[in-house]
Amino acid sequence: MDTRVWLITGASGGLGRALVAEVLGAGERVVAVSRDGEPLRPLAADHPGRLLTSSVDITDADALRQALDGPIARFGRLDVVVNNAGYALAGPLEELDDAELRAQFEVNFFAAVNVLRAALPHLRAAKAGRVLQISSLAGQIGAPGMSAYTASKHALEGLSVSVAAELAPLGIRTTIVEPGAARTGFRANWASRLPAGGAIPDYLPVHEALARSAGAAGGQVGDPSAWPRPSSPWPTCRTPRCASLWAATPLPVSRTSAVTSSQSYADTRL
Repeated sequence: MDTRVWLITGASGGLGRALVAEVLGAGERVVAVSRDGEPLRPLAADHPGRLLTSSVDITDADALRQALDGPIARFGRLDVVVNNAGYALAGPLEELDDAELRAQFEVNFFAAVNVLRAALPHLRAAKAGRVLQISSLAGQIGAPGMSAYTASKHALEGLSVSVAAELAPLGIRTTIVEPGAARTGFRANWASRLPAGGAIPDYLPVHEALARSAGAAGGQVGDPSAWPRPSSPWPTCRTPRCASLWAATPLPVSRTSAVTSSQSYADTRL
């Protein structure tokens, strides 16, 4: 079988599961990574032999590498890497403790690094491939009460722009994808962890704004089933430009424009 093989993290729900379904529906193959593989069982049954699941903590670099080597070897190739796993920590910065803040970066940034380090040897061996870094509109903008999440996504985008320059000469292309609000469990997830009240009275307006946003969960404009098709331009385009999905207003892409050399990096206004 010569169809492409996709590695997708955060695959058990939301955008990740929607993309797994799209890829399988296009006749391609998937290595799906998540903490819980149970939600993927129906897809595995509907597409026998084309979906391999791996339940692993992606913040554990050694465990992740070991968990991926087997499925990739079984399929015999790796073509597209989708760094999708992540979550949002909400709350004013002063009210977040160090453990919470570091945990946000462990998943949204360092785990994405772990995935790249585990996957890139396979892409380099093929001198081809595609990396899709699932960021967020928060990778370019910010909002009160979202400093931790916004910082983690800005860090991911900065990493991605530089890595794109390293990988382009090797035939490996990189795209940063910036979804806006989508009807998944993502907002409800962070909303469920909001404290009942703020510890610092000055930040009451921030908590009120977060509560209003949490109350709108389920009414977001974005449809997770409206991912671009696997055969659409963004898996195969030749520049690491943003693909902004479901934004009310399209964002400028200059911050993550094509970077193919050290000189073009110096010339790019980040």
